[in-house]
Amino acid sequence: MFLRLMTRTLAAVSLAAGMLSAAAPLEVWIMPNGANPQGMLEQRLSLFEKETGLKTKVVVLDWGEAWSAITRALEGKTEAPAVLQLGTTWVSYFASRGELAKLDPYLNEIKPDRFVNVSWNTTGTDGDSSVYSIPWFIDARALLANKTILEQVGITANDVSTYEGFAKALRKINDAKIQRKDGFQVKSYAFPGKSDWNIPHNFAPWVWSAGGSFVRKDEKGVWHSNLMDPQTITGIASYLNFVLDSLVDKTSLRDNTAQVVQHFNSGEVAFILNTTELVMQTRHEAAEGGLAASQINTDGIELMQVPAGNAGSVCFIGGSNLSIPKSKANDPNAAKLLKFLIRNDNLDAYTKQIGFLPPVKEVLQNWAQDSSYKILIKLLENGQNYPNIPEWTLIEGSLVSLFSDIWSMLDIGGLYSDEAVYSTLLTYNQKINDILHAPTESTPPMRLEEFLKIWKKATTISGISSAAGESSSAGVDEESASSAKIGLSIFIFLLAVFSGFIVTYMRKRKQ
Repeated sequence: MFLRLMTRTLAAVSLAAGMLSAAAPLEVWIMPNGANPQGMLEQRLSLFEKETGLKTKVVVLDWGEAWSAITRALEGKTEAPAVLQLGTTWVSYFASRGELAKLDPYLNEIKPDRFVNVSWNTTGTDGDSSVYSIPWFIDARALLANKTILEQVGITANDVSTYEGFAKALRKINDAKIQRKDGFQVKSYAFPGKSDWNIPHNFAPWVWSAGGSFVRKDEKGVWHSNLMDPQTITGIASYLNFVLDSLVDKTSLRDNTAQVVQHFNSGEVAFILNTTELVMQTRHEAAEGGLAASQINTDGIELMQVPAGNAGSVCFIGGSNLSIPKSKANDPNAAKLLKFLIRNDNLDAYTKQIGFLPPVKEVLQNWAQDSSYKILIKLLENGQNYPNIPEWTLIEGSLVSLFSDIWSMLDIGGLYSDEAVYSTLLTYNQKINDILHAPTESTPPMRLEEFLKIWKKATTISGISSAAGESSSAGVDEESASSAKIGLSIFIFLLAVFSGFIVTYMRKRKQ
């Protein structure tokens, strides 16, 4: 009798738990990318609900809060969603902590061969063959150009296909002194500066195109900093040289990515290196979060490859993947939802809304019919990701600090010198090695004399007249000298004021 009662009780509890579970919607956590991503995802999920009878809920996390919210959920401190979006560089960190479900059992249905290699490379973590995420969309960064401005000065994509050609084009635009209707003078190129989280993504294409990298894996499988590699230094110098050679106004270094993009959207800047979602946004009205009414839509956007360096043209490849939390590993509905979201029709619809590339070959073939995206799809062949190592998020933070420090030198007169850059690179080279627990080297990876030789060569743009180079270098020196004079004048003035105060005070004391 007791056993029957217990059996019925357990059955009732199990049934009630099942009904409660069935009633709870399957949550998908996403971050805001492109124009109205939540609206499009909810539209696609309505199809899922009709097909399965399962309820869903979309939760949008701001990028600023996403990391901490996801961390708490995966640690079990809050309820985790069925499926969540992760930046490609986040996957290895959470996978290494055992907080993501292994998706290997579903690979026969998912079919990895559907995906482009550069995207599938981001699905796991270094040293672990398991798959912990599935590509959702690709962030391939290219050179974005204002068509109208380029037509005014007679510049084509072929003209800017190399680093030297790009530098010439920037000078040509600056020399043209093009005035907008509002009287604003067009700038040739702008990029974000101090403390912006995009800084490493903006440096990376120039570093990779020069043949360098931020970190490297040695023959023993140990990761090290690669900041002091000659090719890496050349890439960093080539990017800084846009400011050193006065091709880019250093005031832009005070702007963040959103401000730089706004200047481009307003037709104030000819070139930016950025995410390509802007192209799709021009096809959406302002009410949908689009740019149909913007100046850049009137002027037109042309996508171009990153100007080639010694290693060719290598664009930055990032994006986001979808994962299932470890706590939901045995939930068949979570797996069902994930497989629905990465279906070709859903990937096509969602990426067309947000403006990022779909990660599957078949859908990309259709996108290639769009002249605006054809060049971008071609760039995937030589695109590069950051390495899938758990420490990357910390390394990326160090790179933001490194380049912010260098931008500060350029922004504040009198602080910049080649020797100061060398010292800063050495400091962060060691910081990155500490993060990676790399073996300590007894001597600096590069002597100052060797660094100066590489740096000076890289900051002299071939193909530009030496007079221009000399005048720009002189400009930096003159500005530094001017700032020094101003600083000395201010010091003398303050000293005089202070002396006057002391004299007055002493007189009063005597009285």
